[in-house]
Amino acid sequence: FLSIALFALCLPLSVQSYRIGDAVGIIIRTNKHKLEAYRHQMPRFGVSTKTKIETQFLIDAAGNDLKLADGIRLARQQQNPHHHKYEDYTQEELLRMSMQFDEGFHHISTIDVYNPSQRPPRNALDTLIIKFVYSASDGSIHSVQQETRYRDFQPNGGGRNTMPKSFTVEYVWIEEADVDLE
Repeated sequence: FLSIALFALCLPLSVQSYRIGDAVGIIIRTNKHKLEAYRHQMPRFGVSTKTKIETQFLIDAAGNDLKLADGIRLARQQQNPHHHKYEDYTQEELLRMSMQFDEGFHHISTIDVYNPSQRPPRNALDTLIIKFVYSASDGSIHSVQQETRYRDFQPNGGGRNTMPKSFTVEYVWIEEADVDLE
């Protein structure tokens, strides 16, 4: 029994091993919801790509919220299937998000997607650049860093500022050289 316990303690944590091009899962947390990214929004291991994330996807997340039980989600859809939360979301509300990658082993800090209380030039997220440092030889992600670029609000016809419909996410992969310990 003691040998089995020692063996179990010596096992490394189970970390996902990726191959080049594999989709890396993302959990997105907003200031109101927790949801999984769609496949086309996910980075591909070792491959630099760009994608768009619709602001409505983050706002209307209640339909995809991981914390909601399926029964509650179904009841909401049956109450009003044509209702979109985006229409009700006030243009004066703060919208924030963070992301977790690789089953939660790596994450980026919380960023403002839309902040109406902040004054120009940093009010609406334009581009989120996520840099992954990885090893192709063992298929692991070593670190994740973020960089944000913001744009000015675009006033609507009534002179009020409007939330952007989407922002760009760039996934940049930097291969870490293998170290020879000889």
